[in-house]
Amino acid sequence: GSSVGPRSSMLARIASQQSRLLRPLAVRHMSGEARPMTRFVQYPFDKTKMAEVRAWVNDSDMPASVRAETGVKDVEFSFCPGEGWLAARYIFNDLDDMVAFLGTDALEKAKKAVSTAPHYDSSREVHEFKGFYLKEV
Repeated sequence: GSSVGPRSSMLARIASQQSRLLRPLAVRHMSGEARPMTRFVQYPFDKTKMAEVRAWVNDSDMPASVRAETGVKDVEFSFCPGEGWLAARYIFNDLDDMVAFLGTDALEKAKKAVSTAPHYDSSREVHEFKGFYLKEV
């Protein structure tokens, strides 16, 4: 039994070190401070059809349906006539809200509405970016 003493004290020291290393992470995570998340998505459209695409978006219920989802703090839509992109910029309250939104029927319906819209350019790929919203900037 004498080898058990030093070994158990070594394990206790390692556990204590791990505890100290993980504590700031746990405190930061448990502090309740939500970190807003953002999602940018660009859908390819005919760049010469800005008026038509704008009219389609305005007449669609898609913007209202995605804005109504729980956790969606803000959504903005833009059209780039230089390259032909219809873009949406979302801000979510936190990561959990963004992840939950990505699994919603509202998002699936919005994707289908956009990809079947007049002047959608299926020869190009959708671009998507998800990240931390830098509210301090």
